[in-house]
Amino acid sequence: MTTGLPQQQPAALYRLSAPVKDYAWGSTTLLAQLTGAPASDTPQAEMWFGTHPTTPTRLADGTALAELVDLPYLVKLLAAEQPLSIQAHPDKVHAAAGFAAENAAGIPLDHPERTYKDANHKPEMLIALSNFTAMAGFRDPADSADTFRQLAGLVDNSVVAGLLDSLANQLDDGQLQEVLSQLIDPQGPFWEPEGFTRKIFIAVANSDTTDRYLRNALAAATIHQDDPGALVALLMHLIELTPGEALFVPSGTIHAYIAGLGLEVMATSDNVIRGGLTVKHVDVAELDRVVSYTPANPPIIEPSVRIIEDVMVTRFTPPVSEFALTRYDLPPHASLTITAETPHIAVCTSGTGTLTSGNDTAKVTPGTGIYVPGHGGVLELAAKDTPVTIFIAGQP
Repeated sequence: MTTGLPQQQPAALYRLSAPVKDYAWGSTTLLAQLTGAPASDTPQAEMWFGTHPTTPTRLADGTALAELVDLPYLVKLLAAEQPLSIQAHPDKVHAAAGFAAENAAGIPLDHPERTYKDANHKPEMLIALSNFTAMAGFRDPADSADTFRQLAGLVDNSVVAGLLDSLANQLDDGQLQEVLSQLIDPQGPFWEPEGFTRKIFIAVANSDTTDRYLRNALAAATIHQDDPGALVALLMHLIELTPGEALFVPSGTIHAYIAGLGLEVMATSDNVIRGGLTVKHVDVAELDRVVSYTPANPPIIEPSVRIIEDVMVTRFTPPVSEFALTRYDLPPHASLTITAETPHIAVCTSGTGTLTSGNDTAKVTPGTGIYVPGHGGVLELAAKDTPVTIFIAGQP
């Protein structure tokens, strides 16, 4: 298979070398188990397949994929062993303004307190490859109020209990923005070392509560002590995905992934605005500007499913122009030919198979990424002796 830069005739398939991010919340085993590699000594959080300049995916010869194409989407394999930060992503207007402002201020792109890495928005979709736990979107404030009152009943400090009751009353009045602002105010009592947040979760740990929201928040607080992001978690939907289920997270949606293995596709951006549960830069004021405070149902996205020539074809079409995603589940020895006239990224997540386009054929195994320029016009997917699953991202 041709893997270098095109010389006279461009190749129809390019094998990709995906950089791996070693964020602290990553897993030492999930990506290794997927790819068949030994367990890592350090966390492996994400594998990137795309053209974002901060983390370039390369061809087999070391050439950056971005030298061939500028993709509007980015595909990742994500492996979380600990909660990611409480975060949201900006829309295009906020991203353009924030990126320009930080550039004008002379803040280097790699500075730890830089918030905007580019001028793009970052809607994203995650498909669970294992059981996957996430928080996404605000739940009904009245339900959160009940949880805060439970907390108040567990705490034996009258000042802390009174403040929790006050927050519950505000939630009953629908004051989500005010409550979030109080919880993550950098000058407020919830950020103090060994302060209110520590006292609250010591009380939870000493209780016999089985409330799933409180147990989830306690797990986060155990990792990030004195971080009120664990209290923010009580405002959010707690979602348990089974393999194959998916979330779509629009710009402005507060969220945090907790644990599991998933495949993500998103607009090409690395803009993350954090509000807690992290050792990275927290930008409370900017988070407040970009977050949507409208409660809604959990942002589950339902795909369309059909069977074509014994192949299960699952199509995820979020309401964005940058990307859509199709999952192909092929039984042993099955094959399917599809149209591929525009650039795509294919990622195998189980089994052994092949992709063929034009004169090029590529073997794929779990973790393999292939860039399909679309020159061949068609793409054949084939399974060997075992079932194979291949995700293919492209523009809708």
